[in-house]
Amino acid sequence: MQLLVAAVVSTGGAVAATPLSHERLGVNFTGAPPNLATASAAGVGLARDQVIAGTDTDAVVQLAAAAHLRLYPMLGLPRSQGPGADATAMAAFVNSFAQRYGRGGSFWSQHPELPYLPVESYEIGNEPDITPTAPADETSLHYADPASYALVYQAARAALHQVDPAAQAVVGGMLDSGAIGLADAERYLSAVGPVDAVGYHPYLYDVTRMEQDTLALRQWLDASGRSGVPLDINEFGAAGGVTAGSAAWGAQVAQYTQWALCTPSLLVENVQAFWWGAVPLADTSPWFAMVDSSLSQTPLGTAYLGEVSALTTQGCPALAPVPSTTTHVVVPTSKRAKPHKTHKPAKRAHHRKRRRPVKASHDKRWRPLPPRKSATRIRANQ
Repeated sequence: MQLLVAAVVSTGGAVAATPLSHERLGVNFTGAPPNLATASAAGVGLARDQVIAGTDTDAVVQLAAAAHLRLYPMLGLPRSQGPGADATAMAAFVNSFAQRYGRGGSFWSQHPELPYLPVESYEIGNEPDITPTAPADETSLHYADPASYALVYQAARAALHQVDPAAQAVVGGMLDSGAIGLADAERYLSAVGPVDAVGYHPYLYDVTRMEQDTLALRQWLDASGRSGVPLDINEFGAAGGVTAGSAAWGAQVAQYTQWALCTPSLLVENVQAFWWGAVPLADTSPWFAMVDSSLSQTPLGTAYLGEVSALTTQGCPALAPVPSTTTHVVVPTSKRAKPHKTHKPAKRAHHRKRRRPVKASHDKRWRPLPPRKSATRIRANQ
C-alpha cells in the first residue's frame, strides 16, 4: 500500500523593483569634456578623475558639479618623497581638500550657483599594487612593500575623519590584470588596517572572469574580517586589441554592471566604467571611449548608459515568480525510501594569477593613456 501526500508549493507576489540611486553609477573622465551632463541625464551620479596636490582642483569640481555629478577624486602627490614624507603630505592634502570640497566646504559657500554636491568618497592613490618597477600613474603612491602604502593610507584616512567622520577613505583601486592578480591585491590589503571601502579594477576583458574574481575578492574580504567593507568597482575597461570590438565590450560592461550592483552579497556600492572620452584623444586612444570627439556615443557608451538608465529608473530585474503548483509525492510504506543524494557544494571561486594571451602592448600596465594638462603621460583617466 502506498500513501499519497499532497505538497503545495507557492510563492508570494512579485515585489516591485526599487530604482538604484544615481550615486551607485559613475564614469571616469580626463581633461574637460564638454558634455558630462549627458551622463547625468542618463542616470550617472559620480564622476571619477585624478586630482594631484597643487593642481587647479576648483576647475575639476566645478566641471563635475555643473554637470550634476558628484566628484569622486583619485588623490595623489606630484612626486614621492618616501612613505614617511608622503604620509605627512597626503594627510595635509586630504585634510585641506575635505575642508574645501567636502560637506560644508568653503568651495560650496563661494559657489551657490552650483548644485551642492560635496565630495563624500576620497580615493587614496590608485592601483597601489603596481610597484615602482612598473609604469605607474601620476598619483605617485606606489611602493615596493605594502606596509608603505598602508602607512600613507592610514594617515590620510585619519586626517579625513578629523574633518568629516562620515566620509570614506577608499583604498586605491586594486589592479587585477595579467601578472598582477588578486594575490597581489590581497597582499597589499592585508597590510592595511581599518578601511572604509576598497577600490577594485577587474581588467580581465571577459565578463565571466570579472565576475569570478570579484566574487573571490568579496569572499577573501569576508574571511579576513572585513565582511562589512564595501567594494567600489571604480574602474574597468578594454583596449581595441583585447576584445572583439566596442559593441561586444559594451555588452559585457552592461552585463557586469547589472550583476555587480544587483548581487547584494557582493556589497558593491558603486560601478564606474572606464572611460568617458569626448575629447580629441578619444578618436586615437586604443582604449574604448563611450563618446567620441564629435560627442557621438560609441556602442560602448550606448550599452553602458542604457544599463544605467534601466537600473536608475526600473531597478534590478526581478526574478521570474514561480507559479503555485500542487504535486503528489508517492511515499512507499513497505520500505524506507532511499535518501536523495545532495549535490556537492559548488567550489568556491578561487583566484590565481592570469596572464592574458595578448601582446604586451595591450597589457594595462603599459597602455598609452590620455595626457593631462599637467603631465605628458597618464594612464587612461588615472
